Amino acid sequence: MVTQATSTTNAASSSATTSSTATSGSNTLGQNDFLTLLMTQLKNQDPLSPTDTNQFVTEMCQLTSTQALTNMQTDFDNLASAMQQGTMGQWASAIGDYMKVSSTTVSQGDEVVLNPTGSYNSLTLTLKDSSGNETTKTFSSSDSPVYSDTDGNYTIVGVMATTNGASSACNYSVYRQITGVQSGTSGASLVASDGTAYPTSSVTQIIK
Repeated sequence: MVTQATSTTNAASSSATTSSTATSGSNTLGQNDFLTLLMTQLKNQDPLSPTDTNQFVTEMCQLTSTQALTNMQTDFDNLASAMQQGTMGQWASAIGDYMKVSSTTVSQGDEVVLNPTGSYNSLTLTLKDSSGNETTKTFSSSDSPVYSDTDGNYTIVGVMATTNGASSACNYSVYRQITGVQSGTSGASLVASDGTAYPTSSVTQIIK
């Protein structure tokens, strides 16, 4: 009698396992599969030798742990989604501003800020277009040392500062206008006026 009941239980458990595996399409048991197996075991247990109480409690604890882990994962997913939406909303307020980029190219709408290290009489910014033609922009000491491109696409050839007839190299920074924000697997990115997307982690400065 015990052997027959045990065989019935094993067969029922095997059937439930096969059914749940076919349904889920994998060998991983989920919460519903666990409940199905547990109910099958209870219905087909040997009346003369019922399921051990300690084993039953252990299985219930396993079910509770599974449910808790499932709820925890859901909470983490919801939190990550909320944080991502919050981050996107924060960066969206930067649309229309300018971000500092590491580049030697200048496109329409970009700004080049010249950074001389000391006093100077004039600053010279030399640009080259796609045809190889060079254009020179000159700034006196009374001018704002900022070039705003309204013409097209250029490559910065060089920036020089002239002081009492002597010339020296001058530092500069390129700023691109932020036209949008997009979300990706690595987080939020700022879209520049030329269509390039820059990860927010690479942006070091934003100006109005």
